[in-house]
Formats: sequence, structure tokens, C-alpha cells
Amino acid sequence: MSQARLISLLASCTMWVAFCPVGFGQNCKNSGTAAWNAAVRNVLADCRAEFRSPNGRLLLSVGPDGKMAIQSKGLVWAGPKLEPPSMISWSPVSDAFFVNDGKGSGISSSFRLFRVAGTGVSEDKAIERAAVSLFRQRMHCNSSAADPNVWGFGWNAQGSEIYLLVQATVNDSCGRPEQFISLVVRVSDGELLEALSKEETQANFSPLLPSGLFAK
Repeated sequence: MSQARLISLLASCTMWVAFCPVGFGQNCKNSGTAAWNAAVRNVLADCRAEFRSPNGRLLLSVGPDGKMAIQSKGLVWAGPKLEPPSMISWSPVSDAFFVNDGKGSGISSSFRLFRVAGTGVSEDKAIERAAVSLFRQRMHCNSSAADPNVWGFGWNAQGSEIYLLVQATVNDSCGRPEQFISLVVRVSDGELLEALSKEETQANFSPLLPSGLFAK
């Protein structure tokens, strides 16, 4: 195995350390527990999990089949299916939640934002697209390279900003495997407010991310 390939696999396992089979397997007691930090929660394959919104009014559930749903007074939502291992996080103000959809592999992620307004829930794909586009531009990716993985890992206290981690994939990667950036995104319109290097990410967000991410 080449050194680059080994670095890539180690980096990916670092990102999904909470979901590695040697750690959790199919132990459903760990579904719904804290992942990288207390604001981001685990969703495991074939397991049910429930996530109460911070205001206590909404209960987001994920069934063993991966189907998301919300059932509460005035709002009933049958959402799309996830492919765990995944992560879920509610906004501090309960008007949105994000999902890091693991696509069933445990070494990749698509960022999915869901907005709650009145009696409806809608998915906003613009932030994922913007994060991918910025990373590809920064890394000067060729057209055949795979889109990077995008993880949400937190919010500011007001729920007006989301923090994202964007990293090259294991296969057909765009950029070197150990390269990543973090982004600060405005929730209201999806504008990318700030892009941080690895060093800047460590200085600003290391308590919210796996420590192995910054190993030298």
C-alpha cells in the first residue's frame, strides 16, 4: 500500500472514529450519543434514535431503516432516508437541523441541512454545493476528481452560523488526503463567511473536532 493511500485511510478513520466497527458494531445503545462533541449525535445503521429539539417542541426520529420523521403538535413530517453511520445536530434555536449522511460506508459524508418553518420541513442543498465548489477551486481539482466530504460539526450560540469541515475523499481524491479546510456559513442565506486553513481550524475549533485530525 502506498504512503498516500495509507494516510488517506487513516485520515478517514479518524473522521469517522465514532463509527468504526471495532468501536460500535451494531450496539444500538450508542445510537443517539455524542459524536465529535455534545452538539453532534450518532446515528447507527439498523438502530432507532430520537433527537429532541432544544426548545423541547419537536422530536426528530430516525428508524432502523434510516427513515427520518418528526411528529409533534402542528407538524408531521415523513423525511428522506439516511444511510448510516451518520450524525445529526439541532440548531440551538430549533429552526433547523443538519445531517452528516455517511452514505452507508462510514468513511464519507454528505452535508444535508433541513429547515423547519411553521408546519413544514424543507431540505436546503445550497450549502453543500457551495462548500464543495470552494474546496475544488482551492485545491485546483481536475474534473475527474471526486467531490470532497463535507461534515457539519457545530453552530454558534445564536444558531445563525454553521461550522463545516471539508476534506478530500479516500478514492479519486481532490487534493492530498491530509488536506482539509473548515468553513463558517451563515444559516439564513448559505453565504460562506469564512474559510479556515488546517492551522486556523485547530486554533478556533479543536475542542469540537477529533484530536487525531491535527496529529502531525
